Amino acid sequence: MDGNLWIIVSCGLAGGLALVVAGRLRGRPRAALAEAVRSSAIAELEPGRFRVIGRVVPIATSPSAVDGADCVYAESASYQAIGTGLVPLLREVAHGASAHPFYLDDGTGRVLVDPARTLIECATATADGGLTAERRVRAGEEVALVATFTTVDAAFEPGDGPYRAGATRWAPVSDAAGPPRLSHRTLASMIAPPPDDLAALMSGIGGIMFLMSSLLGLVTAFLR
Repeated sequence: MDGNLWIIVSCGLAGGLALVVAGRLRGRPRAALAEAVRSSAIAELEPGRFRVIGRVVPIATSPSAVDGADCVYAESASYQAIGTGLVPLLREVAHGASAHPFYLDDGTGRVLVDPARTLIECATATADGGLTAERRVRAGEEVALVATFTTVDAAFEPGDGPYRAGATRWAPVSDAAGPPRLSHRTLASMIAPPPDDLAALMSGIGGIMFLMSSLLGLVTAFLR
C-alpha cells in the first residue's frame, strides 16, 4: 500500500511541477514584431506605405472619462461589481466612444488623421478600482502612424490646418494591409501585457497539485 501511495505522491509532484513550469512559460511576455516599413518625414513623403512619427495636434477634443484629459479618441466602458465570492464579477453598464479628426505634426509638416477610420493600438487606462476602463489618444501625445499615403484635395480640410482651398495634402488611406494603424510611441516594457487566463489556471492547478502531493508524502512518511 505504501508503494502505491508513493507512486501517487511522485506523480502528483511531477505533474504539479510540470503544470507550474508550463504556465510560467506560456505567461512570459512576447515581444511584438514591428512592421517592416520605412520611416519618413512628412515633408519627404511620396506615394507608398510609410511610418510617420509625430505629435497629436487637436482640432476638437472630448474629456477623458478617467481623468478629464483632452482626447481626440476615447473609447470608455463602465462596470458594476455583482455577486459575492472570492472572484468578483463585473457587468458592463455603460459604453461610449468619441473620435475627432486631428493633425499629426512631425515638425516638417502635418497629416490629417481620422481616428474613426484608423486602427488604434493603445494601452488601457483605468479608474475607480478598475470599474472604469478607457482606450484613448490624448492631445499632445507622440504617436506613430503606419499607412499608405496618397495626395488628396484639401479644399474642405477642417480646423486651422496649414492648407487652403485648391491645395493638395498627403492623407493616410486603407490598402491591402488594412486601415491606417496608429500606436503610442512607448517601450514594450512600459505596457503590461493582457493576462493569460489559461497560464494562470495551469500555474494554480499545478501549485495545488504540488502542495497536496507534498502534504500526502509528509503524512505517509510520518505514519510509517
